[in-house]
Amino acid sequence: MRNSISLAALACTLGLIGAGCGGGEPPPKEAQAPRDERPPPPAKPSLKMKSELGSVDPGAVKRAFGALDDKFMTCQKQALDRIEVLSGSVKFFVRIGEDGATRWTYLEGSELGDRDTEKCLLGAVMSARWPKPDGGEAEARYGMELPLQSARPASEWNSDKVANALGKHGDSIDKCKAGANASFHATMYVGPGGKVLGAGVATSTKDGEDHTDCLAEVLRKMKGLPSPGSWPAKVGFDL
Repeated sequence: MRNSISLAALACTLGLIGAGCGGGEPPPKEAQAPRDERPPPPAKPSLKMKSELGSVDPGAVKRAFGALDDKFMTCQKQALDRIEVLSGSVKFFVRIGEDGATRWTYLEGSELGDRDTEKCLLGAVMSARWPKPDGGEAEARYGMELPLQSARPASEWNSDKVANALGKHGDSIDKCKAGANASFHATMYVGPGGKVLGAGVATSTKDGEDHTDCLAEVLRKMKGLPSPGSWPAKVGFDL
């Protein structure tokens, strides 16, 4: 019995028996990392792209264009000293922003025959206010006519009349069109002696608008045209 007690005491001394020896403290627990009580950061909103256009009331667009009539007439009057027979139809393409402002515009149709007047009309449209579209930006088209102000209209020419001169200026025209994904239609007035009185250009796309000034300038400087006599002629053709 004495020997058993001695062996037990020796075991406790050597640390071979843990809690069973009595009086000892349990080994310390591993420290746990403090829990982060902060709320997770809010998720960032995903990027949304609008692929569909909104809508706009056609009647309201027509009224907005009607409010520009005085400005349009002023544009025409500014050109009558140069081209007394200036008249013709135009067709606007307008991109309207969600706030009712004009994002961009161009003439997808024009028989006016004077780029300066066309730009004046486009400037009036750019500064206009439109009905706010529903559901995003909207597109609108509008056609109108600038009426003849002289007692006699220009003589009408077939495009064959200018084909030879256009061929001689083909390189310059091609340079103006370079990189454009669009088609172009030009209208031109030719005065006595074959002098170009004015030239305008319409385009099929917004991209083409960036090329119209260059094309109109080439046409205005074009030489070698036949003379229409004492009264101006008007001619339209594709470029």
